Amino acid sequence: MKKSATSNKGFTIIEVVLVLGIAGLIFLMIFIALPTLQRNSRDARRRDDVIAFTEALKKYQINNRGSLPTTADSGLETVNTSNVYTNTSIKANTWSGFYRDYLPNPFKDPSGDTYGLSVAKCNASASGSCTGSASSALSNLASGTNHSIYVIVQASCQGESVVGSSNPRRASVLYKLEGGGIYCGDL
Repeated sequence: MKKSATSNKGFTIIEVVLVLGIAGLIFLMIFIALPTLQRNSRDARRRDDVIAFTEALKKYQINNRGSLPTTADSGLETVNTSNVYTNTSIKANTWSGFYRDYLPNPFKDPSGDTYGLSVAKCNASASGSCTGSASSALSNLASGTNHSIYVIVQASCQGESVVGSSNPRRASVLYKLEGGGIYCGDL
């Protein structure tokens, strides 16, 4: 009688453990990388929104003989953006009017919050550091996470900061990114 050799088909326990270990490492890498990818995606959208804001401001200037919306001479002006689309008493030449008339309704951050708007004048000589309310605005921007766009009038971007400009029709538009750093765009 001939003995037939039986072959066991299947995986050994070592092979199964090895495959599960590799799969676990892949899931761990995805779990670690996913929040960074999401944050970078939101920051890319925010940069696009700042560019759209700057383009809307350029359209405002074209329609208003090169001038910017009126800015309060005393300090930092914070626009109440929660009611600009429904408030009919807002004047068109103000920052609230610009927000209402030139930005989409709703103009929201990728997190779902409505973008805030803070405006200050640089009050510096050409190429000098901004002082006064603009300096306070830049400090608020650097320390805050309130989804606000900051506009510094009579300023130009220099990296992540601004310097003064003698041109009253210039402005810098800044936003603090979730991943770190400040995005600055010139008008």
